[in-house]
Parts: sequence; structure tokens; C-alpha cells
Amino acid sequence: MFEVELKAHVCNREELIKKLNSFADYIRTVEKSDVYYHLPVSTGSSGKKSYISTRIRTERQSDSQEEKCTYYLTYKKKEIRQNATGISSELNDEKETVLSDAGAVEALLSDIGFKPALHKKKNVLAYQAQTEYGTAALELCTVGGLGDFIEIEILSETDDEKTVSAIQDTLKSLLLKCGIPLENIEPKYYSELLAEVENK
Repeated sequence: MFEVELKAHVCNREELIKKLNSFADYIRTVEKSDVYYHLPVSTGSSGKKSYISTRIRTERQSDSQEEKCTYYLTYKKKEIRQNATGISSELNDEKETVLSDAGAVEALLSDIGFKPALHKKKNVLAYQAQTEYGTAALELCTVGGLGDFIEIEILSETDDEKTVSAIQDTLKSLLLKCGIPLENIEPKYYSELLAEVENK
């Protein structure tokens, strides 16, 4: 499956929550704590640094009954794609598995040369809404060091241009339904934004 996702800056968190509650179903509150690991690879003739990246996520879900902690190992092939109407979104080919022992995988990554490169924390209010392209996940995220964002994602079985473009237009419509202007769309990855903050 391919994730078609856009994210945008949120200026008024409380107003957005009201909008989400008006058309989407609240699912849960979750805390996502990510560690990204990088393995340097050959730079080739360009001299540009390159690496393979993977992520271990600790996800804590809470509701009125209990708190649940789950660990995930994720590998993504990422792409930013823009459609004819000018909407940019991430297109991710994601591979993910649940871990029973995150420490064992961390030890393996270290032994084969991966180094921790980035830490990211997100506190998330998760919602969902139905669209003609399936369920859209809408997450109001507070990202440590960066502020509030809305992430909207729909999964697609294919990455062909026509399908992805149609889903991007649906994401745009949902964003506008949230009361978020298109100019608030953030085309950069969180990793880029966090690196910019660290280098200031």
C-alpha cells in the first residue's frame, strides 16, 4: 500500500478540533516517540551524502480503560509529488512491522552500522472520515520543537499518477473542510524541519 499524505501548519488548535468534531470520528489519543536510524552508503560520483533510513516508533495509546504501548519498525521509500492543480503531498511506500522486543532490533541496527540520527515526538488526536477513496486518517499533531500540524492520509493500492492526483484533490478538500488554507501546506519532511531548527 502507498500512503498519500499532506500536512499543514495549524494556527488555531481549538478551532480545528471543533471542525474535526463536526465531520470526522474521533478515534483515540496517542503519543508517538520516534528514533530514526541512518546507515551511510556510498556517495557516488556526485559526492552527495546518502544513507538508508529506518525508524523505531514507541506508540502509547490511552483511553478511559487502559494505556497500551506498541513498538514498530518502519522502512519507507519517500517521494514528494505535485499534481496538475499544484497540490504537493508525500507518497510513501511504507513497510512496517510490530516488534515484540525493540531493544533486540536496536542492538542489531547498531551492530550493522546504523546510528541514531533523529528523535521526534508527536502528541496526536486521531480522527477518521470516509471518502470515495476509502478511509482518510486525520491527525492533529503537536510535534516537539515544531508546533501543531494537521496530517491527512489516504492509503492507495497503486501509485499511478491518475489515482494519486485524485486522492491529492480529496486531501485538499478535507484540508479546506478543516478550515486550513492551502498556503499552510508544509512540503518539507519533519526531519528537514527539525534539522533546520537544530542548525539555527
